[in-house]
Amino acid sequence: MMEMEHERVVSSIEKKMGFAPGIMKLIKELDPKAVEFYEFCDKVVQEDGALPAKFKLMLVMAMGAQRHCKECVSSAMRGAINRGASKEELVEAIRVIFVAGGAQAVAACKEAIEELLKK
Repeated sequence: MMEMEHERVVSSIEKKMGFAPGIMKLIKELDPKAVEFYEFCDKVVQEDGALPAKFKLMLVMAMGAQRHCKECVSSAMRGAINRGASKEELVEAIRVIFVAGGAQAVAACKEAIEELLKK
């Protein structure tokens, strides 16, 4: 994959999510071949299918919370908002994360909750 192609992938992800995850720039520098796989994963999550993309991104939020990855939760939440998720939908998703994942999982949502409170 050529440098221009890498930039196209990062630009495409940025357009869909409203931002480019910081890890993308690092991956592009370290392992340009991995950008292809990232693009495939991005399409699975970012494109509407049987599930709308905003719901897929809320699933990604839950997975990130379960893994205690604060940046994963915040990043997925911003993507969900950019794909049309309402504040109410996100609050309910966080509630489900709390029920299913417990206090540790919801603690991973702290920064996302702070972002949501600003809206």
